[in-house]
Amino acid sequence: MLLSSIFSSLLLGFLSCRLIFKEEENVSSRFLANLGIPVGIGISSIIFIFFNLLGFTPLLIFLIEIILLIFLILKVKKLKKAIGQFEWLNLNKLIQSPILLLAAVIYFYSWMMDAGIFFFDSIAEPHGLWDAWADWNLGAKLISRDPFGWAKSFHEMISEDFHTDYPLLQKGFIARCWILAKTETVLVPMIFAFIFTFCTIGLVASAVAYFTTKTEGLMAGMVLLCTPFFMTMGTSQYADNTVGYFFLATIVLLTFARSGTTVKPLLLIAAGFTAGLSAWSKNEGLLFILCLFSSQLTLLFFKNYRELFIELKYLLFGLIPVLLFIGYYKMVIAPPNQIMIAQGPQTFVKLTDPLRYLTVYQWYKMQFTEFGQWALNPWWLFLLGILIKGGIGFRKYNYAFVSNFTWLLLMLLGFFLIEIITPLDLEFYLSTSLHRLFFQLFPSFIFIYFLGLKNKQTI
Repeated sequence: MLLSSIFSSLLLGFLSCRLIFKEEENVSSRFLANLGIPVGIGISSIIFIFFNLLGFTPLLIFLIEIILLIFLILKVKKLKKAIGQFEWLNLNKLIQSPILLLAAVIYFYSWMMDAGIFFFDSIAEPHGLWDAWADWNLGAKLISRDPFGWAKSFHEMISEDFHTDYPLLQKGFIARCWILAKTETVLVPMIFAFIFTFCTIGLVASAVAYFTTKTEGLMAGMVLLCTPFFMTMGTSQYADNTVGYFFLATIVLLTFARSGTTVKPLLLIAAGFTAGLSAWSKNEGLLFILCLFSSQLTLLFFKNYRELFIELKYLLFGLIPVLLFIGYYKMVIAPPNQIMIAQGPQTFVKLTDPLRYLTVYQWYKMQFTEFGQWALNPWWLFLLGILIKGGIGFRKYNYAFVSNFTWLLLMLLGFFLIEIITPLDLEFYLSTSLHRLFFQLFPSFIFIYFLGLKNKQTI
């Protein structure tokens, strides 16, 4: 039952993405798997929590998922077409391009090494790191052990360590699998972490390859594979990995939606949905949604405002159902967020205190130079890439780079202001949170960086 409960979710997401991209002939199933598998987990989490709150039994909820899955299978019709084109690279192209062959060899070697690291780290820390066993996995246990009373417990429980106001994508999915399997096996959070870690790498590589070249796609994936801290956070079982994935998925979908001569409404709706899943993963997702819509306003320099508002309307179609559900959870079930209820007259004092700005700035500066835990600081390689490619430019088929880059800057600014007004000890809060906030943005930064490099398709 454990494997079937997980596989049904993964297939649910893959087939949903297959339908959304049905008009995109050049999109490989490798890309769709890296996009659809985590999205399927998000869909299952929402379905489980939604119907659970309505009083449905876990088996009945699983039956609803199976019915939806059957509907998607009938809709796709040709499963052979859905799972075709799964080869990473064409053998003839590898032979013809020594650089591509070298990149492929290094990529797959790095992938296997990181998979081994993930396995042995997970064996050493089967329950994850502190926040995993003290919060995320503990919350999943409360749901799985009391499927019909957990909401009341969450509402009444206020703890500095156990945050019941946090969204439930990760807790809900893990609890769902535990209930169906009738055992709280550590394999579920391990598999969950593995999926989001390696699908993030796969999505970066396959998305960059689609918009640029296969070689650049492999290089983009290798940046994540060769970042020690990325694998550390991957095995931690924290939700930072989850929310960072949905940041990436949203901007990738937005870029796809605007990559042709006409905008693709289905992809915009999907982008809105994944933005909602980011907020269902972690509270930072709410900031992401605010920054995402704000960043879209930069496109007023490139297109008619009516056209842009129509695009935003489709984004909202995908976002609003998830956002309403999150709003219900926050207002009816979850206790108030500790950081928000601690705000008061001191907030203005903090905002006008130059020493707090200096402290946060110094920590930002340190993170920019030390992030990643590399033996040698590799940031100069990004500058070297820009110099080799001739700088940053707009692609003929896509100017989403502008809004994506604006979003990234707004997120950094938003994190900066949150650090300024935190009621917690500033040094402690920065030391425990800033590296994880940077981690959330890092995969998206890699995608934006490679998307912006000039090549033959830029003007």
